[in-house]
Amino acid sequence: MFNTVLYAINFGDFYYENIGCFANYSNLGLKEIVLVNVVDPALFQHSLYSVYKKEDEEKIRGLAEIKLKDIKKDLEKSGFGVRYVIRTGNIADEIADEAKNKNIDFVVLDKKANIKSKGFLSFYGSPLYDILIKAGKPILIMKRVLFHPTGVIKTGENAACNDLFADVVFATDFSEFSLKVIPFINKVPAGVIKMFTILHVTDEKVAENLKPQDLKNYEKNLAEKAEDAVRGLNYRFTKEKSNLEVIVRKGVPCKEITDFMVGTRKKLLILGHKGKDKEKLAEILFGSTAERVINALPCSILIVK
Repeated sequence: MFNTVLYAINFGDFYYENIGCFANYSNLGLKEIVLVNVVDPALFQHSLYSVYKKEDEEKIRGLAEIKLKDIKKDLEKSGFGVRYVIRTGNIADEIADEAKNKNIDFVVLDKKANIKSKGFLSFYGSPLYDILIKAGKPILIMKRVLFHPTGVIKTGENAACNDLFADVVFATDFSEFSLKVIPFINKVPAGVIKMFTILHVTDEKVAENLKPQDLKNYEKNLAEKAEDAVRGLNYRFTKEKSNLEVIVRKGVPCKEITDFMVGTRKKLLILGHKGKDKEKLAEILFGSTAERVINALPCSILIVK
């Protein structure tokens, strides 16, 4: 399940730190790393009057290949099989197309966390958003922000990915799409997860709009789904001598999830995602908690489809 990862590398602020993180994924069974760099012609058109030149693209590809060869050598020293691909075109389209390879098990993207975020709307329209919508594989979004014991938020420290899967928070509303996370979790090798937290937030707006009997049925239905989900996970984690806890909160899902992750300083949140295409923009952008949380949280997030 976790043999091969695709890393979309853009040579940004933190790509060296993210490269260093792959050694920490070996306990997932990681054996091969596919490095993908996309040359987007639109990015080197600096004005309305600039002219696209093929030689400019070749220069950029040449520089990228030099960097990728060096990275390949370093990763191979750690025992990984490594190959790299340089593609030209729209960033999201090219990465999503490469991810369709049947050998790719999950995709890693990096996103510099913005402490003074302008809100989740700033996420829409970015290549990261488009990749999330278009790629059909689980996506691990690495954010390069750490909570420091002093209370100061520091960035770019390798410890951000140490034992990333040891303490996992699964935020769920127990809907069909969110429960797709459970089969994914069951494929994580035994002993990797030491603490697994199921976080459910009852949407206060939904509860307020229901009649007493409907609310009772709603809560009963949730309880039954929660029991089914916990039963299987509890058997697994009891056997592995890992801890399992269930936390229920009431409020606005995005806010409650964010407050919990920030308050506990956990490093990995797992979410199910129902967005499939931009034709359902209203549902994806305003009906899904995933996009809000991705932009709000200064921690890594794994999206499972």
